Amino acid sequence: MFYAKINKKLRVFGNQRPRIAQEVIVISLSLEHVKDLHTISDLFDDPYITRIGHDHRAASAIDHPNVKYLSARLNGEQVGAFMIIESGFIEIDIHALLTKRALPHSRELGKMCLMWAFAQQHIQRVTAYIIDGLNTAKNYCMKLGFKNEGMRRDACMKNGEFIGVHILGMTRQDWRAAK
Repeated sequence: MFYAKINKKLRVFGNQRPRIAQEVIVISLSLEHVKDLHTISDLFDDPYITRIGHDHRAASAIDHPNVKYLSARLNGEQVGAFMIIESGFIEIDIHALLTKRALPHSRELGKMCLMWAFAQQHIQRVTAYIIDGLNTAKNYCMKLGFKNEGMRRDACMKNGEFIGVHILGMTRQDWRAAK
């Protein structure tokens, strides 16, 4: 079982004296393995997550031995997940399923997910496939250290039109350099 936790302290300043903290809020972020797919299925009902879907596969949890989920939690509440697909012995695909509530902490959660991935000794690379037009998702991956490896043209259909899919990758060496 992998469990990572980061406590983040945010200082809230008053209007009169901006240098003196009035309140300290502790935010606890964690990633945990999910065994019950019903927990993940609820995420696919979130409008922020369903908007990134495509035509040839309904947005839903995948029950397959090569698919795992890491739950993203904020102060104990599930705010997203990372779908991990074993695409080979040395490579996994990662798909982020983060609600709007998770967005302010998405970089920390993404780093934790990559830390989990590369803690697996056999994993040498991580791949993210991003549908063309999802610039925020692509930028998110690039800020985590992924490199643009190309485009699969007409690889997906959205709203009845063929669109491309960006291939973003990170090797174990890239990850070490980005830490």
